[in-house]
Amino acid sequence: MTKKHDYDAAWKTILEAFEEEIVELLFPEIYNKINWEIKSEALDNELLEIQKEIFSKEEAEKIISDKIIKVTMKDNDSKILFIHVEVQSYSSNENIFAERMFRYFYRIWDKFRYKYKDKSDIVGSAIYTYKGSAGKDKGYVYKIPDLDDDILVYNFRTMDVEELDLNNINDDNPLKLVFKIAKRLLYTDANDNDIFLAKVELFNELVNYNKVKTIDQRKALTYFLEYLFLIQDDNLSDKFKEIKDSAGGVIKMGIDEIREKYLEEKGRVEGKEEGREEGINLTKKVFKLANKGESISNIAKICEISEEKVKEILE
Repeated sequence: MTKKHDYDAAWKTILEAFEEEIVELLFPEIYNKINWEIKSEALDNELLEIQKEIFSKEEAEKIISDKIIKVTMKDNDSKILFIHVEVQSYSSNENIFAERMFRYFYRIWDKFRYKYKDKSDIVGSAIYTYKGSAGKDKGYVYKIPDLDDDILVYNFRTMDVEELDLNNINDDNPLKLVFKIAKRLLYTDANDNDIFLAKVELFNELVNYNKVKTIDQRKALTYFLEYLFLIQDDNLSDKFKEIKDSAGGVIKMGIDEIREKYLEEKGRVEGKEEGREEGINLTKKVFKLANKGESISNIAKICEISEEKVKEILE
């Protein structure tokens, strides 16, 4: 059975784990004016209600890579701001997506603009993750033929993975790795060998990546890579799992060595299991357990170290 990409689920994990970082990247001029000491709120249930108003029930349940984030501003008497983020992974005809973004906007407006005393503000944004220019709208214009003037103009912030310059993303923002992964997918040939090599190379970077703030963020990055770079061949899938499980032995090999070891059919490589566990030091063991979702306390017990030591390693 052919494995299918679950782009929506993959991006949903990113939107969930990197909520603050997404806002910083999409709206840098607003980011520092938000009071992040007041916890932001993800309005997933309200978003689902809006989607059911716009789409059929079946369509609404499939569209999960959207998010409404409620934040509080520092000034203007703690004014409330609603930020709508949508990830679009496929092209559409001109203005179809733009009209959908506008429909989201006015539904959010109806629900929340006057819910609080401050007349809450609403902004929208879209992240395009596919190749080509089709359907990559930046705004919606409504007009009728008999009138020269536009009746309505709605603009939203956009980010295009294909055109994105990674150098413009702060090195301390872990979304730089997210978009590097997404961008790499666009330029990887759709054959298992190339997908395997790209996936190993990116996982190698992920294992040693130290910009994430929480275990949930590290898990989200791992999940994101796993489901964007799908390998159809079961043998290669198993080989990637072997590399992922080793988390420190084989993964330290160069990409050319990995190509020779796994892709060139020169017979079985002897002793690939031998001494693998012995080569995993304390730090690698801690990260391996963290990637599996173990809690700080469980990692401390398993590794026989203090919880403070675990936190120190993961920072």
